[in-house]
Amino acid sequence: MEQIKEVIEKIISQSELSYDRLPDIDLYMDQVIEYLSRQSISQKENDKISPAMINNYIKDGLLPRATDKKYNRDHLAYLIMIARLKQTISVKDTGVLLKSEADGMSVAEHFDNFRSLVAEIASEYERTLPDNEEELSKVAMRLAVIGYVNKLVCELILARLNEKVSQNDAENAPVSDIGKEITDEKSEKKDKSSGKKEKK
Repeated sequence: MEQIKEVIEKIISQSELSYDRLPDIDLYMDQVIEYLSRQSISQKENDKISPAMINNYIKDGLLPRATDKKYNRDHLAYLIMIARLKQTISVKDTGVLLKSEADGMSVAEHFDNFRSLVAEIASEYERTLPDNEEELSKVAMRLAVIGYVNKLVCELILARLNEKVSQNDAENAPVSDIGKEITDEKSEKKDKSSGKKEKK
């Protein structure tokens, strides 16, 4: 029981870390990994982030590229959020969700909203955690069922968000070179056809 309470307290305590309290100097990759490892809460390895993962996040557009191989507060803020979310949803869905939530907000606002939400939910569990060890199985069952329902609903919402992102990408996509070539070919044929008609 004490261990559970300690973890919940740690979640709440770490959620007090505001954007302004993140390191204000740029860090190299090994320093980033060390910093993130100190922020890790989960007892499992899936809470950890590796250099390869960070490179993939950049390739997938979840993170901006490093400047001179250094990472700033924005990188750290996103990496902390990704580390939490990737335990329950895919990296692709994490990117869509973070992008959707960040619409119109600065990284600082986005991060502080996220940590406040984590603290709020953890505090609810802290208040409702039973003192009786025998009640823990009921709590675990309730949480498992909540997790099951939440996962299904979350997947449906993320599917909808993915659709919107795909639609926006399609609407904002530039005309491809192939499309341009086809258009140019049609115009050229039309011009030749017009020329022949004029000669007649």
